Amino acid sequence: MDITLYEQQIEELNRKLMFQRSRYLKDEYEHYHITDMQYSVLSYIQQHPGITIGAVAKALHTDAGNMSALCKRLERNGYLNRRKSERDERSVELRLSEEGMQCVQAIVCKLQIHYEEQWKQYNYKDKEMIGKGLEKLNQFLDTIMGKEKNIR
Repeated sequence: MDITLYEQQIEELNRKLMFQRSRYLKDEYEHYHITDMQYSVLSYIQQHPGITIGAVAKALHTDAGNMSALCKRLERNGYLNRRKSERDERSVELRLSEEGMQCVQAIVCKLQIHYEEQWKQYNYKDKEMIGKGLEKLNQFLDTIMGKEKNIR
């Protein structure tokens, strides 16, 4: 199979996943007055407390300047605490506020319930096949990302 076709399929899958998640969580995003990207940032910071703006930007493939503005907005809205690093005063560490934790937890809970409901539709063999397929896709993407890092 042509690598271009794989690339197109991965891009299409990524678009579908992002669109479906955004559409499904529309009410939560409106309730918390956040965007899909802001949720991604909050979720990533929850998983990596004390992370820097630059590291979040790199992980989410976004410009550090844009990430800084986005984090300032999240801080103004009460979801995020930004603090200068004790190790390096030039660096700013990010942590979720109590409101940020509640926001992420509410959205994660809604997603888990939805996934559990959908997962019930599949038998053991299908679930196993889906799991193995996702593992292979992850390995493939890790390989691609590793090669791209070596090119730069």
